[in-house]
Amino acid sequence: MEMKSDKLTTPVLFLVFNRPSTTQLVFDAIKIAKPTTLYVAADGPRKNYQDELEKCLAVRAIATNVDWECEVKTLFRDENLGCGKAVSSAITWFFEQEGEGIILEDDCLPAPEFFPFCTTLLAKYRDDKRIMLVGGNNMISEHHTDYESSYFFSNHNSIWGWASWKRAWDLYDYKMQEYEDSYRKGYFNNLFTSIYEEDYFNWVFRRTAAHPHITWDYQWEFARRINSGLTIVPQKNLVANIGFGEHATHTTGSGEIYNKLVLKAMDFPLHHPDFVMADGKADRQGFIKHLTSPSSRIKTAIKRLLPQPMRKKIFEASFNRYLSSYSSQTNTRKFQ
Repeated sequence: MEMKSDKLTTPVLFLVFNRPSTTQLVFDAIKIAKPTTLYVAADGPRKNYQDELEKCLAVRAIATNVDWECEVKTLFRDENLGCGKAVSSAITWFFEQEGEGIILEDDCLPAPEFFPFCTTLLAKYRDDKRIMLVGGNNMISEHHTDYESSYFFSNHNSIWGWASWKRAWDLYDYKMQEYEDSYRKGYFNNLFTSIYEEDYFNWVFRRTAAHPHITWDYQWEFARRINSGLTIVPQKNLVANIGFGEHATHTTGSGEIYNKLVLKAMDFPLHHPDFVMADGKADRQGFIKHLTSPSSRIKTAIKRLLPQPMRKKIFEASFNRYLSSYSSQTNTRKFQ
């Protein structure tokens, strides 16, 4: 069934910074969809970075070069807020004005089907509080359970092209103020599909609560977890990350695994799953494939042989060493 070429009425938030080449590619994809409302948010240039002001200005010009009927709203920062604050505050700005919408960063290249996929599911699950995120990525297509459906549900984030509702984002807390209480009461013990997930998320949640400025997405993961919110994952990958490399902020590696993700066509109308349940098989296999290594799994397995009180002491000691090291590095940078 062919997709209609009507204009996209779902609002789109385009998050940009300093990469003209990737921004142009993503904007060209947005241009094909022709949203009637486009929000563009840009962080400010960093001090002492050569030519960054010029790159930021070039990116803003690209992202607002609209030649179709469209209302454009902008949030352009004069100073650099950093990835954590800039992105999260931009999404908050977006949902202060819209009840639902699509979010794309400047390195997330969507397939044409991504937009109607999000629009359809935003409408279907608008009032279903079990669902908090509609994702565009599928990095585990060979592992999920129900191949008859157009998508499945997951307990993991999917933020390389996604959509959500104000009702869900209102649960977001940049400072993760509820983390300490949930950690103390052991809510994250035995919650995950594997011991590797448990170790990983206990670490990143604790680290992010201590230093929220590092990022914005683990706070979003945490908000979903403590509210039992699910993510929708398309059966076919609808967004490719084109931002790996030396000019990226976080995705600075080669990204070999992720660069192999190709955009695929989605069939319409969508075939909806019969059950609203996280696919444990997909979650488990996807996490092991993308966020662990043989050595990390061995270390985790060895730690699991120890009693829970001893594991907690080792975890706290390791985290305290991290805090001391982070503080020392920060102070050193200040005087360079």
